[in-house]
Amino acid sequence: MNLKRIKLFFALVTVLSAMIPVSAQKLTYSIIKELSVVPVNQNNFSGTDCAFELKIPYIKSENVQAQIPDLQNGVNFVSLRRSEYSDSENGTKIELWLNFSDSGVYRLRSLKVYLNNKLYYLPFEPIVISENPRNILPQLVVTFDDGYEMIQSRRGAKKNKVPFTTRAGKSIEFTVSLQYGVQIVAFNWSVPKNAIFREIERYEITKGTIRSSEFSDEKIPVAKFEWQPLVSGSQTLPDVHIVATSYNGVRVDLYLPSTPVTVLAGDPAGAREDNYSEMFGYAFSKKQMPVKKVERKFISEENCRKIAELRAAERRSVPFTAEYYTRKEFEESLEITGAAFEPTYFTLMLCIGILLFFVLMLSIVIFLKKLHGIIVFSVFVTMFIVCTIISYVQISATYAIFKGGDLSPVPEKTAGAVAFMEGGKRVRIEQHAGGWVFVQFGNSGGWVTDENVIFIDND
Repeated sequence: MNLKRIKLFFALVTVLSAMIPVSAQKLTYSIIKELSVVPVNQNNFSGTDCAFELKIPYIKSENVQAQIPDLQNGVNFVSLRRSEYSDSENGTKIELWLNFSDSGVYRLRSLKVYLNNKLYYLPFEPIVISENPRNILPQLVVTFDDGYEMIQSRRGAKKNKVPFTTRAGKSIEFTVSLQYGVQIVAFNWSVPKNAIFREIERYEITKGTIRSSEFSDEKIPVAKFEWQPLVSGSQTLPDVHIVATSYNGVRVDLYLPSTPVTVLAGDPAGAREDNYSEMFGYAFSKKQMPVKKVERKFISEENCRKIAELRAAERRSVPFTAEYYTRKEFEESLEITGAAFEPTYFTLMLCIGILLFFVLMLSIVIFLKKLHGIIVFSVFVTMFIVCTIISYVQISATYAIFKGGDLSPVPEKTAGAVAFMEGGKRVRIEQHAGGWVFVQFGNSGGWVTDENVIFIDND
């Protein structure tokens, strides 16, 4: 009988033990020793709020208290939050946000945490703070085929200014890459004196494609070049110009590093620096890049110049008078469609005159304290201020007549066309870059040489 009772007792104990939940597991000192405060994100930047997290298992939030840690200079406390979590086990999560003013590797002092009224010092894992992308400007990286690298510092100083040496007539290939940039807005280069310089390959980023807004320090190849100095002496790298946007939207003009290059006399076994015909013959013997030729029908330059003269006369006339109809009929005879109206000085002066009249009337009713008149004339003054501003902006803009041809995405002759525009169109000149201008017509726009436009007299 006693044996049966003993067996029954042990069976009951076994069943009750199986019914005890795992959550009843206690927080031990050995578990606490393994705890640490870890950064939430892999990439953290200066000047931004960086999140940390501490998970303490098997304890309720009401039994946990945390104190703001002692922070070194350049580290600022932002916020602290405590909450309960439940995943593989239940426990309390402490979230902490700090702000780091400078980049670098930080090893913070331990976080003071009270667990069941007992004080523990829990360590922070080291955190790497990178420079804020919004404070980083793009830079160019020049990589030669032998692995030698030059960098144009984003702060203006030129790195790797150690001169290197080559020989006249020897070809040097190098790749230009963009770092810390989001988009290339303009890309062009020019052939240096006493040298042969050509573009071997152009990469995808030159098409103006916007990269991901997520920060990356990757070096994106822009173009590969071949450079062959022809005479001995001291030279610099060829003139390559890139306009790139940074992560904060700022446009930056970038050039190759002005590193001095010592060019020695040509190798007797190769090209001779006093024999230019041989050297240039070598250059012309190279395979030239194919150029697509497309036959286009343009309006003659004489007719484009006539349109510019008629529009200049229209600017100085009263709207919708003889000058307007003369210009319109001439453009229609050339089958030019979508011609815009020409702003006139008369319209601007009329807006200014009416504005001054209503300002005078507003002054009078203000002096007479006529509330109704003040409201009415204030509306008219506001309306004609807007009209005057619009008229002034239109008349002060630079316009030209486009002779017709391809629009380029960048001010560079080897770039492909983004659109074709017929001649005789009045375009707005938005920007100048050397011998190039950016023209805008409706929703279309692109770069053309200034020889391909006739400016409308704005005097």
